[in-house]
Amino acid sequence: MTNPNGHAILAKPRQRAEVTQRGFRHFLAMTDDELARIDPLEMNLRVARENPQLACLDIGIYQRLADKWAEGIGQLIERVEGHFWKDPASWKNDINFFRLGILCQYVECELGIRYREDQRRVTAIRYTDPSDLFLNGVMDTRRGTCGNMAALHVSLGWRLHWPVSLACVRSHFICRYDDGTVTHNIEATQAEHGGFKSDSDDYLISQYGLPRKAISCGSDLRAVTPREMLGLFVGLRARHQRDVGQHREAEEDYLLARYLFPAYRINAREQLAATGVGNLDRFEPHEPGHPNTFPALKQEIWHGQYCQ
Repeated sequence: MTNPNGHAILAKPRQRAEVTQRGFRHFLAMTDDELARIDPLEMNLRVARENPQLACLDIGIYQRLADKWAEGIGQLIERVEGHFWKDPASWKNDINFFRLGILCQYVECELGIRYREDQRRVTAIRYTDPSDLFLNGVMDTRRGTCGNMAALHVSLGWRLHWPVSLACVRSHFICRYDDGTVTHNIEATQAEHGGFKSDSDDYLISQYGLPRKAISCGSDLRAVTPREMLGLFVGLRARHQRDVGQHREAEEDYLLARYLFPAYRINAREQLAATGVGNLDRFEPHEPGHPNTFPALKQEIWHGQYCQ
C-alpha cells in the first residue's frame, strides 16, 4: 500500500550493518552520508554501552524489538488511515501529521509507555542510573524521560523512512519531523490524549523562554543532523557522569559532544562547568585557569582583550 505521494506505508526495515561489540567511536570517522544510514537506536545504545553498568547490552535484541514495534505502527496506519481522508482538516490537511499521531498513539496505548511518574513534577533530577537517559531504559521498563522517549520516537520513525530527528528546546528533547517543506514538533513525553501533542515553534519559544540566540546560533528548534544527534547522546552520558561525580570523565565527554554538535548551548554550558571543576586540580587558586580567576577572564572577554 502506498500513500498519495507514492511512498510505501509499510516500508521494509532499513538496511543496517551487522551489530558488533565495537564502541561508538568508529562513527566519528564516518561521512555524513554514512552516518545517516546508521540506526539511531544503535547509535544511542553504542554510547550507552560505554557505561560500565550497561556494558553487556545486546543491541540486536533492542533493534529487533524496535523493528517489531515499527511494523505494528505501519499496520495500524494501514487500518485507520481512512479516518484521515474523512476529515483531513482536523489533521492540518497533512497525512504525515496524521501518521505521526498514530505513532504516538501506538507508543502510549499499545505499548503502555509513559513518562516516569516519580520525575514528572520534580524541578531538578540527578541521573544516577544511565538507563534513565538511554533507549534500553524506556524499552525495558516502558517508563522514560525526555532523554530516551524522544529518541524512541525518532528510532521508530526512522524505521518507517520518515524524515524525523531530535530537536532541542533548552535541555529538553523533542522529536521533529522536517521534510524540507513542512515541520512538526512532537512532544514525546505527553501523557494521555493518545500520547500526541504537537506544539508550534512560537509556543515552545514562549513556553521555554527561548532567546533569539538559541535559534539563530543553530542550537534549538531544528532537526539535528545524525552527527549532532550522536553528540547529544554523548552529552547524555556526560550528564550521567556529572551526576555521579565523575567530573573528569564528564569533561571529556562534554568536549566530544561539543565537537560533534558545536552549536548546542546546553552542552557548551555544561562543558565549561565541568572544565572549571577539573581546573581545581590543574591550577593553584591564584593562577589563571583556576575558577577563582574566571571573573577576570570574563572581563577580558567582555572588553575584547581575549580576542586580540
